[in-house]
Amino acid sequence: MKPEMIQISKKEYEGMKETIEILQDQDILGQILESKKNIKEGKIKKLNI
Repeated sequence: MKPEMIQISKKEYEGMKETIEILQDQDILGQILESKKNIKEGKIKKLNI
């Protein structure tokens, strides 16, 4: 069986690596989940600057 390959830009590859690092960091992931909860509960206000 011939190995399958894909080609992506360096920018996209770096973005994927960064996303994986963030998802593996429990502190950052906890902050993201807390922020989503605060948005859902209306605790976050948008500033018009």
